[in-house]
Amino acid sequence: MLGDFLDLRESLRSAPTGEGGIDVCAALTSSLDEAVGALTARIDPSRGLAVVATGGYGRAELSLFSDVDLMVLHETGDPAEAAAALFRPLWDAGLRVGHSVRTVKEATSAARERFDTFTTLLTSRLVAGDAAVFDRLTSDIATVTRARPLRRYLVGEERERRRLSPYLQMATDVKAGRGGLRTLQGFEWERRREALIGRFSAPEEPGEAEANETLLMIRNALHAVAGRSYDVFAFDLREAVARWLGMDVYEVSERLVRALQIVDRLADRRWPEIYQSGDSLARRAWNRLTDSESGGVEKTRLSPGEFASVLRSGDQGRMTLEALWSSGRLQDLMPEWEAVSAAPQLAPFHEHPVDAHLWRTVDEMQALVDGDDTHYAGIAAEVGDADVLTLAAFLHDIGKARGGDHARVGAKIARSICDRLGCDDEVARLVEGAVRHHLILSETATRRDLDDPAVVAEVGGVIGDLRLLDVIYLLTVADSRATGATMWNEWKATLVRTLYRRCSAHLEAAGSHSPMTGTTREELLAGVGDDLRSSLESHLDAMPVEYLRGTPLNEVLWHLGLIEGLESVSDLGVRAGEAAESAVVVGRGRPGFRRVVAESFAAHGIDVLEARMATRADGIIVDAYKVRDDRTGGSVPSERWGRARSDIEAALSGELDTGSKVAARAEAYSSVAPARLQPEVRISIDDASDDGVVTVRCSDRVGRLAEILTVLTENGLEIRLAKLDSRQGEVVDTFHVRRDALPVDPPSLESLRVRIQSSVRP
Repeated sequence: MLGDFLDLRESLRSAPTGEGGIDVCAALTSSLDEAVGALTARIDPSRGLAVVATGGYGRAELSLFSDVDLMVLHETGDPAEAAAALFRPLWDAGLRVGHSVRTVKEATSAARERFDTFTTLLTSRLVAGDAAVFDRLTSDIATVTRARPLRRYLVGEERERRRLSPYLQMATDVKAGRGGLRTLQGFEWERRREALIGRFSAPEEPGEAEANETLLMIRNALHAVAGRSYDVFAFDLREAVARWLGMDVYEVSERLVRALQIVDRLADRRWPEIYQSGDSLARRAWNRLTDSESGGVEKTRLSPGEFASVLRSGDQGRMTLEALWSSGRLQDLMPEWEAVSAAPQLAPFHEHPVDAHLWRTVDEMQALVDGDDTHYAGIAAEVGDADVLTLAAFLHDIGKARGGDHARVGAKIARSICDRLGCDDEVARLVEGAVRHHLILSETATRRDLDDPAVVAEVGGVIGDLRLLDVIYLLTVADSRATGATMWNEWKATLVRTLYRRCSAHLEAAGSHSPMTGTTREELLAGVGDDLRSSLESHLDAMPVEYLRGTPLNEVLWHLGLIEGLESVSDLGVRAGEAAESAVVVGRGRPGFRRVVAESFAAHGIDVLEARMATRADGIIVDAYKVRDDRTGGSVPSERWGRARSDIEAALSGELDTGSKVAARAEAYSSVAPARLQPEVRISIDDASDDGVVTVRCSDRVGRLAEILTVLTENGLEIRLAKLDSRQGEVVDTFHVRRDALPVDPPSLESLRVRIQSSVRP
């Protein structure tokens, strides 16, 4: 019989029964019941022994690789023989067995002492043996139940889940996470408690069974594809989960989000004391919309300020908005909300579904407005209207789940919502503009040359005025922070702040008819003494013209000093920085030079954020990097720099294979390998800088930069600037290359793109 259970489990790993949820659990439970019955068939019922299923097995919700929770319950006789006959075969079969051997008195005492034991026994089930013993346990548990309040414990658990996850997660733990099965089990424990003490037990609420089925089917799918007990809807398992369920990834993700939302809302209604305090503004807005005498108004009558106040009211505001939507009072104001209300986000760097991301963005925006960082708070004060910032934060992704450019689509929707709210023209203009351009600062900062005045002028021209720039800047920060942990760090904050300040200066200069310019050759030469002027002039003559754009005088002199002190094939200089360290590698150009440097950095845990690559007319390479430790995100220890310098020298001299060292480091970190993403390559032209731009989206992995540099070089592309943007297991790396190296005709350009894409490993 036990073999039949194992065979069934293996067959279900290949194809589910029914939808994959409760039907799979029922089949597994029934088969295991038969196996347990066979193992305990020789137990004499008169001996006072019972085999009791607890936990998920007791609820008949046994998933593919769930623990098998069993208790041998006894009152007379020696249970050792029966326990051994039951547990040993289960262990030998490789099952994870949660086992206990107790008298009725011991089980009852444990239920009094521990809430987890109490809840487990609330839904226990007799599988084999003496029914009278089990009935006595049930009777005693009913006595414990009368004296033991359960609600406070369940509310405390729910509060802890929400403390750990203030917003619903895409990579959620479907068993123990927020909105998961554990909350539904709490509802069932309460119903069971009411039934045991003879009170009316309310039936399941609408949506509860649907949510339970969805969560169980996804849990079973995770177990099936992982081959073990694994309950997190992780990015790298989603395609396999969808295949097992016979769906596509978006459909599975959307069903999961809806289930999580249903459970969350049911918990809000069932246990309103989860939230220990509510915001008076949100409550007043709710009271205004619910007229007790007339039974409630039919349409929303919120002013822009009242609506923004509800949005800023945290959990109470979310509950208010959900109640408005459920009662039909929000549809006139925001019919577009339905499309995003349960829309998943599939990219690994997105931690939340769309609606949760929007709520978190509002909270992050309020933290900027009210926080201790005087930089952001000062800019918010310059905007002068907190409602504008709140509405922009809440609506910035309202255009998602519709296809097309979500920023353009969303801008039109945002304008319509502002008009329905009755916002004045200036508020509507700012919100619409912020939604339309909410990605411009982050994408420009992480992909383009911020030292090019033409790039700054282009961005400033698109935004158009200082007040809108301020709104977009604060929205960029709030949006990035709300997206996920890898989307905002000190380096990205520095890049975005730099672009913001330069755009601000450009817009101010445009207003005064004084255009921005970069540092000129004459200004650099004027900044040094006669002893350096000649060598500096020769250095500048030998460098590409754009070298001056991104290199201030102190760094130019640093580069020159390294070159003049060059005694072997290469040299490496390092300087500390606030957001990232600066590293410069100079050397006599030879095939594979940049690959060797990139491999050496990767082998020693040096993460490259940006690289400016230049070759002098005499063949000397001068490459400037912004770097950080690839694990801590902080400074690279000095001894590691020494090893990297030695490895570069040895590799360029033909004495070391840095590629093998990269492979060794990758192997050392194989347990945290990112998801395998098929690479995507795009080739375009940056109109502002006239560069060719190669954008590579692929898995983030050790040695990635060296591989891509090699691919681009082998295809005849000379790289000027590389900007590397890591995002939770994936990267968007942007390489600015000399335009004259790109084919002119579209077929040849597409052929080049395909060659590059096929050469980058998944």
